[in-house]
Amino acid sequence: MDDAGRRCQLPRMRRGCPPQHHPPPEVETRPSAAHAPRGGGKQRRSDGEKKVFAQAAVFRSRIWDVNQKSLYLQNNELVAGYLQGSDSALEEKIYWIHNRAFDHEKFSIILSIQDGKRCLACSSGAWPALQLETVNITDLPKGGRKESSRFTFFSSNKDGAWRFESAAHPGWFLCTSSRANEPLGLTQLPGPSHVVDFYFQPC
Repeated sequence: MDDAGRRCQLPRMRRGCPPQHHPPPEVETRPSAAHAPRGGGKQRRSDGEKKVFAQAAVFRSRIWDVNQKSLYLQNNELVAGYLQGSDSALEEKIYWIHNRAFDHEKFSIILSIQDGKRCLACSSGAWPALQLETVNITDLPKGGRKESSRFTFFSSNKDGAWRFESAAHPGWFLCTSSRANEPLGLTQLPGPSHVVDFYFQPC
């Protein structure tokens, strides 16, 4: 995850299709209190409605870098590589939610894999590392900013590409290595060696 990176021992894969530009993912919005129905007091949801409403807040997307490297799991780490043919089935889909504990003007999200059961987290310290932690994604916002900040990323879009900045470590971004089959990590120095621009598409 540092400048040197760690090489995963996988067979070299050929590059996939040329880069594609996709629109930003659609975002579900919840009605604010100002738009709630009036005249009938508080509107109570049934247990069934609450369950559906909660489930709708979790989104599933693909994330891959602008060099067309997809994410897959290798030795308990998310790795970015060129997946083709039958190897495409190895790609990990990303499950994510809005973290509403943070300011509304920032598109703050929590990212996970495996149906939201393993979440991306930033370690503490001056040089944070990216890791996977076994925790239910929907439980994290309940702890507020203090408990959920290291799982939270501020996402921004420019010209169809997305960046994900750590909420706990401002200035540190999700990145892939310029080399294939190396772990997803964090960097303060975007550039050719540390790719921080990604495509982010619902699936």
